[in-house]
Formats: sequence, structure tokens, C-alpha cells
Amino acid sequence: MSQEAIENIYTIPFYPQLNETAPYKRTPKAIRLLKQFIHKHTKVDFVIIDEELNEFMWKRGIRKPPRKVKVRAIVETIDEETIATVELIHEEVEAAARPELEGITIPGELEEEDEEEEEEDEETTVVEEQPEPTEDSSTEEEQKE
Repeated sequence: MSQEAIENIYTIPFYPQLNETAPYKRTPKAIRLLKQFIHKHTKVDFVIIDEELNEFMWKRGIRKPPRKVKVRAIVETIDEETIATVELIHEEVEAAARPELEGITIPGELEEEDEEEEEEDEETTVVEEQPEPTEDSSTEEEQKE
């Protein structure tokens, strides 16, 4: 019962194969292509797709899967069976690395700033009390009657 773990990073392109597929079958076909690609390159018996990767593939629906995906394949040998677990790799692009992105806010940063502003707004919010009726307002009502 030996356990070995090997990690590899792959970028899997789905097009042009998906252009030849009917639109309502594209995401299932992309998942099959992903499994075939991992099976071919790692020579494993089973391929397990991580839940986060599956959600990423289905995020835009059945008709528009991502054009390509960067994944990490972890190959383990358990009881003479090889199993590949496939995970999504998150890539963050820094504005300094790409000058054309200067001045564009990155969604992750924007959310953090908004949360901080909301917390400050909650702290500074004061409940306004309604003014108590004065004698002048009661005399005006009596005069109208």
C-alpha cells in the first residue's frame, strides 16, 4: 500500500473541438475532453474533477463553457490504482505586470473597498429622532378647526 503523489499543471484548450458540437451539448463535451486530456497525459485509471472546477465549467451555462482552463492534476497511486484529482488554478493578474490594465479596478479589490466603506457607514449612522410636537403646531391645528 504505497502512496505517491505527482503534481502537474496543464492548460487544456477546448476549442476548436467544441465549435463542431451542438451548442446545447458544449459544456458536457468540454468536461469529457478535460477527462480525456488528463487520462492521455497522466496515464491514470480514474479522473476526479474538483467541485470548484466543475462549477467554473458550468458557470456560464451549457452553451458557453470556457475556451481553455488551467488546472493542476495530482496523481496518486493507491492500492495499484492510479487516480488523478483535477483542481482549478486561480490566476491573479496584477496591473503592474500589464500596463494596459492601469486605471482599471480589479473586481476582488473593489469588493474589499466596498465592504470597508459599508462598515464605516454603519458605525457613523445615527438614528434620527423625530422632533416632538411643539406648542405652535398644536395651536395651528386648533386654529384650523
